[in-house]
Amino acid sequence: MAKLKSILISFGVILLAGIAAFLSWQVFGPAAAPSQVKLTADQPKQLKLTAVGDSLTYGVGDATNNGGFVGLTQADLEATGQYQVTTKNYGVSGNTSTQILSRINKQAKIRTDLKQANIITVTAGGNDLMHVLQQHFLSLSEKEITAGSTAFQKHLTTLLTTIRKENATAPIYVFGIYNPFYVYFPKMTAMTNSVSAWNQATQKTLQGFQRVYYIDIDKVLSNGETVANKASAKEALKEATSGDGNPLIFSQDHFHPNNAGYAQMTKQLMTKLTATKKDWE
Repeated sequence: MAKLKSILISFGVILLAGIAAFLSWQVFGPAAAPSQVKLTADQPKQLKLTAVGDSLTYGVGDATNNGGFVGLTQADLEATGQYQVTTKNYGVSGNTSTQILSRINKQAKIRTDLKQANIITVTAGGNDLMHVLQQHFLSLSEKEITAGSTAFQKHLTTLLTTIRKENATAPIYVFGIYNPFYVYFPKMTAMTNSVSAWNQATQKTLQGFQRVYYIDIDKVLSNGETVANKASAKEALKEATSGDGNPLIFSQDHFHPNNAGYAQMTKQLMTKLTATKKDWE
């Protein structure tokens, strides 16, 4: 009996010691190491931006040769510390909407990059409008502009539908067009009205798609952040050839944005990206 009592006492002492050690470990032991999930969350998110379009996508007028708004958007996103961005720039100067579509259909590399993209941007329409203006320069009327816009909207619809076949979920950001001559010739209402009507039709077209957003650059680039009212066409031409005038337009061709102009395009795009973050993050 005495032996059994001794065994029970010993067992009790060991049990109490074990409980005390367990409690001490819980209170004074080392803290749990952070989980791998938490560490991963702190790493920049990988994003892929695929840009298709004309000279505005390519970046004509960008003195840094960094792809205009494409390179600047990459820099702005990465500056937040939250993202690491890979860009693919498929801009070709002079391309119309049908030529952009043709390149997508013919080049598997473009389709692959569209398929893998988190963000897709499109610039199209400026060259389509310029072709209309060149063909009807001396007889330009609302009828010609409407016909040209109607044709472009059909092409844009096909272009966006083609992109959607490659990528059903990534948001698509479509830039409007602008009037680079407005600062020099603010009284040329035909051009201003043509650009405005073209952009309004584009916005209506985009309403037929999900997660496709319009980026307005007309007011910013056309006005050049200045108010111009030249006394004569002669004065406007003199200012244009002297390199003054619209501070956002490339002085060598008076048509494409310069670095400051692309910065304004990027600002417009970033505002929309922020507002639609849930679509691409």
